[in-house]
Amino acid sequence: MLGVKPELLESLVRNADDLPDPKLRDMIKFALNCSRNPQALTDTDYAPVRQHGLNQSEVVEIIAMSAFAVYANIMADATAMESDQMFDTI
Repeated sequence: MLGVKPELLESLVRNADDLPDPKLRDMIKFALNCSRNPQALTDTDYAPVRQHGLNQSEVVEIIAMSAFAVYANIMADATAMESDQMFDTI
């Protein structure tokens, strides 16, 4: 699927802390923080992604993608959308 290794998807589902790539791990953890509790973000939350050299537009892109994922989940839940077979196996 889109060139993403199944092992990587499995590790994301289980625990983002287990991701071996530190940059990807910090980006995913930041995105999760954005989607779970955006109003509580502090400079401490931004520090790990900044440490990897992400600029402001890249950080905003992560925030936007996180917001889109939340929106998509709300739409799916509100319309009682059936999940794809692929997601049923995860």
